[in-house]
Amino acid sequence: MPEKVTNLSEIYEKSHKRIFDFLYKYTQNADTAMDLMQDSFLSFHKHYGNAGLSLDRAIMVLYTIARNLSINYAKKFSTSKELSSGEIELHSHNPDLETHAEYQDLEDRLYSFLNELSEEERSALLLKNVEGFQLAQIAEILNVSVSTASRLVIRANEKILSIAKRENLVPD
Repeated sequence: MPEKVTNLSEIYEKSHKRIFDFLYKYTQNADTAMDLMQDSFLSFHKHYGNAGLSLDRAIMVLYTIARNLSINYAKKFSTSKELSSGEIELHSHNPDLETHAEYQDLEDRLYSFLNELSEEERSALLLKNVEGFQLAQIAEILNVSVSTASRLVIRANEKILSIAKRENLVPD
């Protein structure tokens, strides 16, 4: 049986970077991700602080809270990414910098495709491909069956591939 963990600071130390990364990939905004991460830990402390959950179970609950908060945030606020002048200026003749900028642009475009997925598909895809969770864990976080989690991941991958083809990022 997994060891019971009641120390919130231990849970925070083991999971805050992963929760932040998940939320950042979901929101594409560092400040929003940080706010949602803090809200996730506060909600966890309020509702599960004395539940004596194992570390693994506590992290799963945190992902569920983080996902729900990000969905609520997305419904409440319309977000659009604005380009700063620093992102526009790329007049370097440094091949490494140009290659890095091209990869960064590709990554930004791929993450923008996430907005075309449903909330469940986006969450499933991020949890599987970015966070590395197994389907059973994804099912628990999303509160769906394992087969539904599998279908969500497959459907999200298919949609992302279709969008990438539409945007000429991959050959037909």
